[in-house]
Amino acid sequence: MTAEETQSVQLVVGSLLGTAGVGVLAWAAKSLVGEIRALVEKVARQDERINVLAVELGAIRRWRDEFSSGLPAQVRQTVELELLRMARAGEGDS
Repeated sequence: MTAEETQSVQLVVGSLLGTAGVGVLAWAAKSLVGEIRALVEKVARQDERINVLAVELGAIRRWRDEFSSGLPAQVRQTVELELLRMARAGEGDS
């Protein structure tokens, strides 16, 4: 093989490798974009779950607050009614 033929073969091989390299880079970029999209979708699903949990937690906190403020009022009301009943019962006995 002459020097010119060797140089031609090297150019052809280099060109093929260059084309293959570009193809590999394009494939890698597409693969990377696919992975990024999958991660973005996964994060979006997690974000939705977090929002659902936040809503549920808010509902539980509201229930707790209503229970905390409502229970003492109910107890006070029950005690007042019981005292009134006892007072009326005492008046009836006299």
